[in-house]
Amino acid sequence: MRGLDWLKAAEGQGGRPVYVVFGDDPYLRRESIRRAIREEIPGEEADVGVARFEGSSAKLADVIDELRTLPFFSKRRVVVIDEADPFVTAYRKELEDYVEAPSRSGSLILVVKSWPSTTRLAKSVAKIGLPIECPGPSEAELLKWLPSYAQGQGAKIGPDAVKLLLELVGPELGLLTAEIDKLAIATAHIGEIRREDVAKFVEAGRIEEIWDVVNAATEGRGSEAVKLLDDLIAKGEHPVGLLARMSSSLMRLHHAGRLRAARLPLAEACEAAGIRTQPFFLQQVTRQHSHLGPRRVDQLPAELLQADLDVKGGSQLHPRVILERLLIRLAAPRQD
Repeated sequence: MRGLDWLKAAEGQGGRPVYVVFGDDPYLRRESIRRAIREEIPGEEADVGVARFEGSSAKLADVIDELRTLPFFSKRRVVVIDEADPFVTAYRKELEDYVEAPSRSGSLILVVKSWPSTTRLAKSVAKIGLPIECPGPSEAELLKWLPSYAQGQGAKIGPDAVKLLLELVGPELGLLTAEIDKLAIATAHIGEIRREDVAKFVEAGRIEEIWDVVNAATEGRGSEAVKLLDDLIAKGEHPVGLLARMSSSLMRLHHAGRLRAARLPLAEACEAAGIRTQPFFLQQVTRQHSHLGPRRVDQLPAELLQADLDVKGGSQLHPRVILERLLIRLAAPRQD
């Protein structure tokens, strides 16, 4: 099971003798462990029913003793082994035997970095327990999951607000949930997190200023774009981060241009590219495509890739100069 699905699954699924939590997203790992403990020991009983071991020093005999000892103050016992990769390596055969005849009153939670599904141990765990995969979620997964998380905090959040939140924060799930927690409190009086609330409360609408830079350059206002860029850098923005966010907007513009070249109507092309389809934005995209021309729209991915390589050490120029040159090229009159 994937971690996001586990966190939103209905509760009351306890009684599993083994859980394995693996993957590279720290928030998902932490919350998946908490959810597993809550499934086995609901309420305040978890404070006295959980034992934790470090994988590098845990002894199998101690772990098995904990699992097979009858609980006194809770319905079940839970043993969590953090960073359990060396523990699994050292005691794989013994763990295979344990999974064949696990404790009836205890649950083992192994927290590992990797968990190949083809091993005998993994196949046995899949039959009687629950492997929980915790990779960094994709943008599509976050767009679906974050509204349900917000609902759990007593707030509603629409697609536009979620997209802006992702633009501002990035795909770090722990940071995203922390921001939603704060936004839910700030908007409690209306019960909904709107796009303007995200712009106001999450880094003071930083992304809106970056979009102003991109819009100025792609409409031919080069001097204004450079000035806006200088203002952002003066506020402490780093050129590498600025380029990443500028690239996101420019790639949507590129995508919409390719779809229009394939004879898709403007509104449909913008919707497919993730650009809002209100008249103001459609008019803006029309101006940008008209200014850039088909050749530069097609070349945007290559331009952005080269700029990314340059700001990360591929050029002797200062990263600020690299961004300024990119904006000036975008703002120059079209040649086709």
